[in-house]
Amino acid sequence: MDTECARLPAREEVMTMTTTPTCDSASPNDAPLLSVSGITKHYGGVTAVDEVSFAVPAGTVLGLVGPNGAGKTTLLDCIVGTQVASAGAIRVGGRAVGPGPTVRARAGLARTFQHPQLALELSPVENIVPGLVGRRLGSYAGSVRAMFRGLAGTPHGALTRAAELAAEYGVTTEDVSTGDLGLGAQRLVEIARAMASQPRVLLLDEPFAGSDRNGIAAVSRAIGQARDSGRSVVLVDHNVDLIADLADTVVLLADGRIAFSGDPSECMRSAEMQAVYFGTPLSTEENR
Repeated sequence: MDTECARLPAREEVMTMTTTPTCDSASPNDAPLLSVSGITKHYGGVTAVDEVSFAVPAGTVLGLVGPNGAGKTTLLDCIVGTQVASAGAIRVGGRAVGPGPTVRARAGLARTFQHPQLALELSPVENIVPGLVGRRLGSYAGSVRAMFRGLAGTPHGALTRAAELAAEYGVTTEDVSTGDLGLGAQRLVEIARAMASQPRVLLLDEPFAGSDRNGIAAVSRAIGQARDSGRSVVLVDHNVDLIADLADTVVLLADGRIAFSGDPSECMRSAEMQAVYFGTPLSTEENR
């Protein structure tokens, strides 16, 4: 991995290249912008996520890593409300947030997906439009339905702003079908749509998958923009080296539980990381 490619832009660089609005990160008693407390998810007798807790302060990036089946995407689903957690609580800005994607979206959570959820027949700009009203309507689904009642009814200002966001995040503004774009470019469309809702917390599920060198750099810049505008970012990816470069804190999941939480460089050197990814057994002392 070329570290220059993945480098987050310096704060002064971000300020000169983006018009992303600053997030209102104020919260009671300086509480973290996102708090995840004891989230558990059962499927019958199987526990996919087991009492996971962490906090993400404003203006920071938390990297969530772990092998396939560790529970990363299930955890994201529980955080944004597309799956109902069996136990646990979510707080945004120190305030408890009820279940369901509508409530969570209105609280300021926005996400991208492991497999991009886009209207492939529409242009990239048209795909970004729902994000401009998604938080107000409570969900992307509601805003998509509103948009499909007729793009002729979409305010011209929304299309103009969507085109500005597309340019800001390196998305083509040409009138082409989103389905004709590569996977990496589609992921950028999703990020631009999520940021259009001006979220307080941005959750990214494998945003680098399928991207080339330029795509990785573009996503890295987008993460820097979100971070430097005061948002909390939760970043899920299999590329642990890239996560270590971008994140302020890393949470390592294994079998639905937190195996390590802390400094990225310490996580990369930890016995837990070696055990999870390379099968190196923990010593008796480390298992205590």
